[in-house]
Amino acid sequence: MTTTPTENTTPLLPGSALLVGIRSLLVWAIVASAVSAMFLRGTHQSCSGGLAANGQGFIDAGGAPTAIEPRCGSIELSPSPLLFALLAVVVIGTITRILRRAGDEDHAFRMLNNARMAIVVLTLVALAVGWIAIMTVHVDDWSSFSLYSPLPFGQFDIETWPITQR
Repeated sequence: MTTTPTENTTPLLPGSALLVGIRSLLVWAIVASAVSAMFLRGTHQSCSGGLAANGQGFIDAGGAPTAIEPRCGSIELSPSPLLFALLAVVVIGTITRILRRAGDEDHAFRMLNNARMAIVVLTLVALAVGWIAIMTVHVDDWSSFSLYSPLPFGQFDIETWPITQR
């Protein structure tokens, strides 16, 4: 007498495959946040002049003597909190859309895959925009300058000081 084992093809919990997909989406968002926090960084520091060779005055960025003390400055790029908020909106918005509009599991899985792709694209665009923003920074005069902000992907922290302070 031989017995054939019966296969149980139903999951232990109805909808568990969808829960796995949502967990995967959350993991992608957390990894994207960590990648952004680690790699969306950069600094630029310079002085727009210096001290004269005799120590009795200052020179400007062009090397001409001046009585005005030159300024130095630094710009630091970091991820914007808006980037993390956008990643959270993608996750929460996808879960909400699944609850409201998904007719079946296949439709829900397509929504999850699209959200994962949106997270990847958003992270890559943020990295590219941030790196381009910090690499193109060039400040000749720290007393008056303007920068293009990489918002909502990154933010600049700008600090200036007189040349004799550091």
